[in-house]
Amino acid sequence: MKKFKLLLIVSLFPVIGFAQENRPRECKADEMMKKHFELHPESKAEYENFEKYTQDFVKKMGSDKNSLNNRASNPTYIIPVVFHVYGESQSNVKVNYQKVVDLLQQINLNFNGINTDSNTVDPDFQSIRGALSIEFRLAKIDPTGKATSGVVFHPFKGGYGNGGGYDAQIGADAWDNTKYMNVYIQNDLYANKDLYQSGVAWYPDSYMSSVNTARVVYNGRYIFNAAGTVASNEFSDTFTHEFGHWLNLQHTFNVLCSTSNPGNDGDGVADTPVENASSGLGCNSGNNCLGQKVNVENYMGYNGSSGCYKMFTNGQVNRMLAALNHPSRINLWQPANLAATGVANTPPRLALSNSTFTENLNNNGVVSLDGTVASAPISTITLNGATFAVPNGTTLTAGTHFTSSLPAGLTASIVVTSPTTATLTINGAATSHSKSQVLNSSITFLNPAITGGVTSLGSTTALALTFSYKDPYKIVTGTPLESYANPTPTTVTTNSGATWKYFIINPELSDDAGYGAWYYGANQLKLETYWKGLVCQTGTRNISLIPACTTITNANNIGYPTWTPGQLDVYTPTYTTWSGKTAYVGFRNQFDGYDINGYFKVSVGANGSNYSVTEFAYNTQPYGSITTPCTLLSTANVDITNTETSIYPNPVSDVLTIKTKGEIKSISVYDMFGRKMNAKAIGDKVDVKHFLSGTYLIDIETSLGKTSQKFIKK
Repeated sequence: MKKFKLLLIVSLFPVIGFAQENRPRECKADEMMKKHFELHPESKAEYENFEKYTQDFVKKMGSDKNSLNNRASNPTYIIPVVFHVYGESQSNVKVNYQKVVDLLQQINLNFNGINTDSNTVDPDFQSIRGALSIEFRLAKIDPTGKATSGVVFHPFKGGYGNGGGYDAQIGADAWDNTKYMNVYIQNDLYANKDLYQSGVAWYPDSYMSSVNTARVVYNGRYIFNAAGTVASNEFSDTFTHEFGHWLNLQHTFNVLCSTSNPGNDGDGVADTPVENASSGLGCNSGNNCLGQKVNVENYMGYNGSSGCYKMFTNGQVNRMLAALNHPSRINLWQPANLAATGVANTPPRLALSNSTFTENLNNNGVVSLDGTVASAPISTITLNGATFAVPNGTTLTAGTHFTSSLPAGLTASIVVTSPTTATLTINGAATSHSKSQVLNSSITFLNPAITGGVTSLGSTTALALTFSYKDPYKIVTGTPLESYANPTPTTVTTNSGATWKYFIINPELSDDAGYGAWYYGANQLKLETYWKGLVCQTGTRNISLIPACTTITNANNIGYPTWTPGQLDVYTPTYTTWSGKTAYVGFRNQFDGYDINGYFKVSVGANGSNYSVTEFAYNTQPYGSITTPCTLLSTANVDITNTETSIYPNPVSDVLTIKTKGEIKSISVYDMFGRKMNAKAIGDKVDVKHFLSGTYLIDIETSLGKTSQKFIKK
């Protein structure tokens, strides 16, 4: 359900709260296809014509061609796949190369009918359980001919589940749709701040393939189980549902059950009983309006979030076989394309286990494989049908054995570990890079590295590498805004005359920025977070009163709304701490898929008569702390006891330079509320380009003494 609908319910019925949602929400494949057809009538005509081809194809195949007993007689289709991952963390779930490998393995088991729970399929449907002999394989050669892992990381972004509005961006990020199946992993599928949508995919379509927008989009928070360590059958089965759409399968409830039109199966498949409604039946089988038992274990139903998915039917498999012959799909599995993308049964001569390196959480230009500080950025290089020309243990020499185009400040170390393997380690820290950016780089082998020269490697002699960087961390401050549509600064006040007020914090916050102030009734004040957390008293729903000059960290007790009424308490008849007080409320939100900490400034009337939210602040650093304001700084706080130290330019745009005859010992920067800023200082240079425009104080200690000086950030 869309958030604006939820908000409407609250405004009309304030006594009704929110239940916590942590299950994936509905797939919007039908809605997105309808939108696409409205924009592109030629696609609708193609779809209708291909539907006639599909029905003829299914009739020719016969009803039991693809039963499990006949799997051995079916050819195996191989599909090259590239995963584009937008943020290595999504709702605090880490997404890395190995997890994608595990996920794809489970999807392949599902399509081939050998999933671990296949033996528990309802006996009434065992006879029609079908299997498609198909294998989705990660690409090993990229569109430029370089070796790749098939998993590419990008800065955190959302919206690729939309139809039309993001086509230019999708096309720019995509790998050639006629050669690769493109899968996009994002947390906010529709760029509407709803982080609970599961996934969406589009049916085969020639226009989409021609402009590189054919795709499956899936929410990274639902790839794995709660522990985030291994693939969860439940959520990988939901992913299988989206792969089914990509192969032209429709929902089994496309046309609701009707006694007046019993012959309309809705999904174009004869052996899938129509469901009564898209809400499904859970895992308890029931009958539809025609008295037929519903196949609640079908991957294309709506029972996956209940853990029911187990099977496709023979009719669905035949429909997917027809889809593999669609003009937009047929080239993918041709032998020449399998060789060109490195997924043929004969592996490419040069292979790489991991090809994307992500700036770690220290935000200092050092990279790792998954964005963590502890992870060593090591990737394995493998040769097939070729060998290294140097002994084991040799470190290859740049310029002699290979060349590279890495970001400035980074170096590559390649150590040969066997005649056919080597380890690649990325050392150093990038000295200059744009914020939130992916840099494409490469390493190319030279003749002395390979026995017989690089011609032994065939056409692929280089490794494709990407480096993903984060924005510099910063403290964001501001006044609450009315809405995404109307981002006007406002003081949020709720009382008996204005019982409910929706507001957002900075709309640039990557994730969910919405909140609601609520006068719940006489002497009862609540704060709605839409399942985000607030600092609360342990074991209660009572929002803690945080005084000035107090640091909020990940160690604070965080309360999350659960079930009705679904809000946290500012004031109740039994919780009166806030009466007549102005203080701070700590909150836990997410930025770029990680937990972050922030605060609201809140003023509460005597005896809970009203309350106002007047300002907010948050730290974009993952798990970083933030301190509530202390004494407001002024000109009186400027102390220049060391006249030998000065700063320039002032005002400043990007880098502030310190001029001193002494040795710099420490540098600290504060905003005018006394909050310490995250300022990166190297030598006599202070990077302030990520600061918001305004006035700041810089404390400088040198061997000659201390000085505090005011500067303006343009």
